[in-house]
Amino acid sequence: MIYFTSFLEYIPFWLFIRIMKFLNFNTRIFISAKVISFIIRNTPKYKKRVLKNLKLIYPKMSDLERKSFLKKFSQNLGLTFSEFLFNEEYHKYQNINFENQSEISEILEAIKINRPVLIVSGHIGPWEAVRALLRRNGVETAAIYRKSKNVFYQPYHHKTIEAGGKPIFQVGRKGTSEMIRFLKKGGVVCVMIDQAVSEGKYMDFMGIPAKTSFAIANIAIKYNALIIPAYAIRKENNEPIQVIFEPSINVREPFKIIQKLNKSLENIVSKYPNQWYWVHNRWK
Repeated sequence: MIYFTSFLEYIPFWLFIRIMKFLNFNTRIFISAKVISFIIRNTPKYKKRVLKNLKLIYPKMSDLERKSFLKKFSQNLGLTFSEFLFNEEYHKYQNINFENQSEISEILEAIKINRPVLIVSGHIGPWEAVRALLRRNGVETAAIYRKSKNVFYQPYHHKTIEAGGKPIFQVGRKGTSEMIRFLKKGGVVCVMIDQAVSEGKYMDFMGIPAKTSFAIANIAIKYNALIIPAYAIRKENNEPIQVIFEPSINVREPFKIIQKLNKSLENIVSKYPNQWYWVHNRWK
């Protein structure tokens, strides 16, 4: 029954992707972004989650302001999901710039001496742009991701993430072991820290305790990995996407590392709130 339900859910997606691939990249992104944006703001489950999170973090926001926010948020997320669905072309054609190109000097120096590098980000803006820009500057990045619950969509999901850089590792014991072996060889891995995890500890995020994994901090300490916060921000008026690489986190105590990473992401979310992924059940 689960397989049949998954199949029925996958068929519209499969047809949509097939149709979109007849169009050029820019037209494809424009149309699919409109469709995905409409789905996000009109699907009760997603709409309820976004409005609930907004009310928690911004209690003084009026209903009218939340409605306006939902529209802008869904437009941004529609674009990001559209770009992600066609990630291979996205890496080739998207207009992406550094905030300051010297920001990756620490990463390049670490690579020279085979020091592991952890690029730490969150689901804000067109997050795949971080990997795309690094690749354009000669840095191939691995990534860790959650396997899709839909067995029919999973191969496409895997292929899409892999288009941004290889290898990629699934969340879980096996994936973590593979990632550690890769890091020990001096690899560069991009990770996200803004999803709730069952084994996480409650840490302050946007003024509210949220379950946060300490795994990345522990791995960084054990293997002397360079930790670099990085974000991609969508600008107005079709300006190039801006990628920001912050200075490395130099503390060597797990709690302080996560505290600094959470604060870094919080600052970006506060500055560009409608670009963050408010659909996450972050404060459960």
